Amino acid sequence: MTAQKKSMITEEFARHVDSGLKQDTSTTYNEVLQLRDDIWTYISNELDFEEDFGCKDIESFSDLNGEHLGRMRNFTGAKDTPVDWVIHSDIGQPKNTFTNIHLTFWMKDCTDVPHLGMAFGTLPEAFYYIDIMPRYELVTNPEHCVKYYDDLNPVALAHQSELFEQGVKPFHAAMPFIRASLSPCAVAGVGPLNFFQDCAKEKIWAVVKHWVELVKAAKVDTDQAACDERRHRDYQQRKSIVYLDPANPIAERMVGKEAADRLVRILAGEERNGAAYSHD
Repeated sequence: MTAQKKSMITEEFARHVDSGLKQDTSTTYNEVLQLRDDIWTYISNELDFEEDFGCKDIESFSDLNGEHLGRMRNFTGAKDTPVDWVIHSDIGQPKNTFTNIHLTFWMKDCTDVPHLGMAFGTLPEAFYYIDIMPRYELVTNPEHCVKYYDDLNPVALAHQSELFEQGVKPFHAAMPFIRASLSPCAVAGVGPLNFFQDCAKEKIWAVVKHWVELVKAAKVDTDQAACDERRHRDYQQRKSIVYLDPANPIAERMVGKEAADRLVRILAGEERNGAAYSHD
C-alpha cells in the first residue's frame, strides 16, 4: 500500500492491513449488518421509495477470485417523498476482516432537510457512523444549525460521554476532509461489540427517528434559485464524499480498478434510471 493511500484510512485499519493478518469478524459483521437492515425496514415503512434498477446487474457481485463480495441496491423517493436517492450497499468478507456497509439518504432540492448518512463495518472492531449531513455552512447559517441540530445535541453529547467513561477510542478519521464533512452531532466510533450493542445502537436509533420526523415535516421550498443552489451543492457534496472515501483503495484491491470505479460512480448517483436530481 502506498504512503498516499495509507494516509487515507484509519491508523487502526492501516496497521491491520499492513500486518497481512486475516481475522474472522463475522459475529461483529452480523450485528452491524442487522442494525443497518433493521433501520432500512423501519425507514422504508415510514417513507415511500421505488427501487432504481440502473445497477441491477451488480445487485450481487464478486471479488477477483470469484467469491461473493458485496451487494448494491439503490432507491429513489416516491413522487411526494422529499428523498431523492438511496444507497443500500455492502462490500467485504467478514472472514477476511474488512467490511463496509452503507445506507445513505440524499434529499431532493425542494427541501433544506439534511441528508442522512450511515456506515457500519468491521475495522476489525465494530465501526459505526451516522449523521444528518448539513446542506449549508453552519457557522454562516446558524438558523439552520438551530433548526436541525439543537434537538440532537443531547444525543451526541451523551455518546461522547459514554465513549470517555468506558474508555472507547472515538472514531478519528485520518483525512482532514472526512473530519470536516461531519456535523457537530455526528455519532461515530470504532469499539468493542458490547459497546456498540449497549450504548451506540440507542444513539443511532435516536438519530434515525429524529431524521424521519424531519422528513415527514419537510416543507416544500418554491424558491427556484434556492433549489438550484442546493441541487448544485448536494451533488458536489455527494461526489466529494464518495470519490474521496478512504475505503475506495481497499475496494480497488478486491474487485479491480474498473469495477471499483463503477461502484464509486453508482454511489455518487451517476448511474441511475431516475436522474432528475443527481446533477446540476
